[in-house]
Amino acid sequence: MSQLRLEPGQKLVDRYEIIRFHAAGGMQEVYYAYDQTLDRYVAVKTPKAGAKDRRFRRGAEMGARVNHPNIAATLDYFEDDSITFLVEEFISGRDLGERLTNEFVFLDPYLATHVSHHIAKALYEAHKVGICHRDLKPSNIMTSNDASLESIKLTDFGIAKLAESEIAAEMELFAENEATLLTSNTLLGAVPYMAPECWDDWKSAGKPMDVWALGCVIYHLLAGVPPFGTGRMAIKNVTLYQVGKYTVTQPSWFGTHVDTAELERNLWKLIMGCLEIEPGDRPSTEDVIKYFNTLSYATGDRRLGQITVYPITYQNGGKATAGFIAENGTSEDKFFHRSNFYGDSAPAVGQKVCFVSYPGVPNPRSSPILLLK
Repeated sequence: MSQLRLEPGQKLVDRYEIIRFHAAGGMQEVYYAYDQTLDRYVAVKTPKAGAKDRRFRRGAEMGARVNHPNIAATLDYFEDDSITFLVEEFISGRDLGERLTNEFVFLDPYLATHVSHHIAKALYEAHKVGICHRDLKPSNIMTSNDASLESIKLTDFGIAKLAESEIAAEMELFAENEATLLTSNTLLGAVPYMAPECWDDWKSAGKPMDVWALGCVIYHLLAGVPPFGTGRMAIKNVTLYQVGKYTVTQPSWFGTHVDTAELERNLWKLIMGCLEIEPGDRPSTEDVIKYFNTLSYATGDRRLGQITVYPITYQNGGKATAGFIAENGTSEDKFFHRSNFYGDSAPAVGQKVCFVSYPGVPNPRSSPILLLK
């Protein structure tokens, strides 16, 4: 903790008291702080040592122009010779990248559509006021801690836009030495979601690059991995994709669930539209929102539990492709059928799952059931 720029108990501008270090990104440190003036808890973001502070000023200016429930609110900004910091609403939760890495194998179509729809709403609001995010990726999407991912908020608006000269410089270095990519905090996380035009001319790339990134994120939600891989492999695969020598394939489990078959087809159509090579061929975020508004998808309170019985064995020795889930903190078993289970393997006793439960006789029924790591 001694290497951090701020310490617990430190007070900024006689107003923001640092409570604790919260997280770190490629270019910034984030702290949980108390706003003594307005009696609220906030997130204080400050550049890491060595980072150029100017990106925070203009990032604050951009973030302050967008007011929407799916965007982390920019509350304050301060800069002098000794410190620069940005104040945002504090989001109690975890970023989507962390959850995809540590919690979810992938998301079922219902949950993926819910998350993607809210991300699209955030992008649409930003694009309406002329702001291009330029760094859309799971780690910049905050989620509430619940299994339903009820709250979705896009963060770090403008940071990548403001850092364009640094990113352009890193791209020039990368052209000379590919190892640069592996150590670049700015680029490493963004590469799997970066549109092809970004590599040709970063400064001229605009709103369609956000749509491309959205398509990559939706795919990642459904497949558990980005569509073009990561690191240098992603750059190679996008290049091959541009000349028709790389194919983005549907997730392996697509087409195996009758209940979500139509939703899967609609999501795939959207993904392919977002991943059009030519920026002008991609839908606008307004088009994307209109498309989402035509989709029918179920939402419900997700619960956590584990599979205790699968398959069910009858007294005559027969087996049913069904089982039971024990919900955490309860003693009531929930019935489920294999057709409503989403995972990279067959259901098995002991697997952790999240699920939606409905009344049923003699046991409540569960659908969908999503495998967790």
